[in-house]
Amino acid sequence: MMRSRRFPLALAVLLLAAGSSQPAHAYTPESPEVVQMVEAGIRYLRSDDVKLSRWSSEGTRILMAYAIFKYEHNPQDPVVQRGVFLAREMAAESRAEFKQRAHGVYETAVAALLLVEVGPEQYQAEARSLLDHLLSNQRAHGGLTYPTEQFGDISQTQYGTLAIWTLSKHGMRVDSNRLARLVDFLLRTQDPSGGWPYEATVAPSRQQLIRQSGRMNLSLAMGAGGSLLMAGELFGFWTLDDGNREGLEALPAAFKIAGKEEEFRRRVREAGATSEEIMAAINRLRPWLRNPTKNDRYYLYYRLYCEERYQSFLEVATGEKPEEPAWYNQGIEFLKANMADDGSWGSETPTANSDPPGIATSFAILFMIRSTQRAIGQMNEGIAQGGYGVPKDTTNIRLEGTQIKGAPVAGAVNELLVLMEEDGADELEGKSIPDDLQLAAAPEQRRKQLNRLTRLVRGSQSWQARRVAARLLGQSGELRVVPDLIYALSDPDVPTKRFARDGLRFISRRFDGFGMPDVPNEQEAREAQRAWRDWYRSLDPGYVFLDSDL
Repeated sequence: MMRSRRFPLALAVLLLAAGSSQPAHAYTPESPEVVQMVEAGIRYLRSDDVKLSRWSSEGTRILMAYAIFKYEHNPQDPVVQRGVFLAREMAAESRAEFKQRAHGVYETAVAALLLVEVGPEQYQAEARSLLDHLLSNQRAHGGLTYPTEQFGDISQTQYGTLAIWTLSKHGMRVDSNRLARLVDFLLRTQDPSGGWPYEATVAPSRQQLIRQSGRMNLSLAMGAGGSLLMAGELFGFWTLDDGNREGLEALPAAFKIAGKEEEFRRRVREAGATSEEIMAAINRLRPWLRNPTKNDRYYLYYRLYCEERYQSFLEVATGEKPEEPAWYNQGIEFLKANMADDGSWGSETPTANSDPPGIATSFAILFMIRSTQRAIGQMNEGIAQGGYGVPKDTTNIRLEGTQIKGAPVAGAVNELLVLMEEDGADELEGKSIPDDLQLAAAPEQRRKQLNRLTRLVRGSQSWQARRVAARLLGQSGELRVVPDLIYALSDPDVPTKRFARDGLRFISRRFDGFGMPDVPNEQEAREAQRAWRDWYRSLDPGYVFLDSDL
C-alpha cells in the first residue's frame, strides 16, 4: 500500500504521547483538511478493497457501518444496512454461539452501538440481547474478559462500559450493579503510578492499590480512565444537561427519560462509587499520560479512539474545554502523515503496533469527527436520536407551500406545540393552524418554546411538525437557533430545508444567503451548511457543532 508520509511515524507517536508541543496547525472536525480526510476514509470503507482481519469480518463490517453512520446519519447507506443486518444476526445468536466468538465483547459492543444509533426503538430488543451477551462475560471481580478466561481485561471492560453508557442514554434500563462492579474493578486495578495494564490484578481494596505486573500503555490507560469518567457521567457526578432540564419539564411523556435516569443514578450511588474516588484515579492518570518516555506504539488507531473518548469525558468532568486541544491537532497531523493513497489507514499485515485498514480507518474517522463529544452533546441536550421516544406521526397537518389548510384549532404557540407533540393527533386532519402565530414575549416562556421547537425540528419523525418548527424558529430572529436551522438544512423534506434557509437569511440579515436553491441536491445543501457554519463561528469562534451529519 503506497503511503505519503510527512514526518516519521515515531515522531507522530511521540507527539501523541507527550501531549504538550503545539502543532503547526489548529484543526476542528469542520476544517476542510479534516473533512476531506473523513470523506476519503468513507470512500475507502465503501470500496471493494477493504482488508478484514483480527476481528471477524462481521465485526469489522459492523464497525465500518458505525463509523459511516456517525458521520452521515443515513440508515439507507448500503454499508450501514449491511452492518445492521450483521448486528441483528449477532443478536439472534445463542449464548453458546456467542461464547465461540474470539473477539465477542468488542464486536458485541459495537453491534449494540450501531443498532441503538440507527433505530433506538426499532432495534431495542436486539440491542438488549447484545448487551446481555456482553455482560455474560463479566466476572466476579467486575471486569469483562474472554469467555475462557478469568482475569480482568481492561480493553474489553472499556467497551462494555461504552455500551452501557450509550444504551442507558437511549433510555434502556441497565442493572446499576453491573456498572458499579465495572467501576470497582477499574478503581482496584490502577497501578499506583497512574496507568493500567492489559491483564489486571485486582487489589484488596480501592485504598490499597498494588503494582501491576503487566505492561502498561497509553491505549489501556485512556480506555480505563475514559470508562471511569463515562460512569461518573451516568452517576450524575458531572453532566452537561443541568441547564436543559427545565426545558424537559414542558415536553410530553415521550421525551421524559429523566425519571429513569435519576433512579439509575440513585441505585448506582447505593452501590458505593463516589465522584471523589473516580477523580482521584483520574488525577493519578493525568501526569502519567504526560510522561514523554511512554512512546509505545500499541494499536495506534485503536488508541486514537480511546483518546477521543477519554478527552471528551474529561472535558465534561472538569469543565476544561480548550477551543483548539493540542491532542486533537497532534492526532490530525499523525493521520495526515500516515494516510494511504486510497484514503485508508492501517497496515495490511497488522502487528500489535497497528490495525488492519478496515478497523484502523473506522477508528480514524471516529477520532476525526469527535464522535464521543458529539454523542455527549446530543444525549445531554435531550435530542431524540433517530426519533427515539418521539411519536411516529406527531401531526396530520396538511401544509401546502407556506399555508396550512382547514379550520383553526390552535391560537397560541403553546397549544400548537402540544398538538405537534401529542401521540395520535389524527383529529388535526382537515383543520389549520394560524399562520401569524407569535412566540411568547416573556423571556423565560419564549426560551422554553424555542427549546421545544428545536427538539421537534431535530427529532420529530413527522415532516409536518419539522416544517412548522423550522418556520417558527426562523421567524424568531434568535441567534441561538442558528445551529438548529443549519441542522435542518440536511432534512430529507425539501420544504423544511427551505424554511430553515429562509430563517437563516432572516436572522443573519444576509438575504441572499449562500446560494442554496429552492430544491437543492445533497451537495448544494452540504455546501450551504458549511458556509453557514463558518458564518456562525465568525460570531462565536468557540462553538462546537455537535451534529455529525453536518
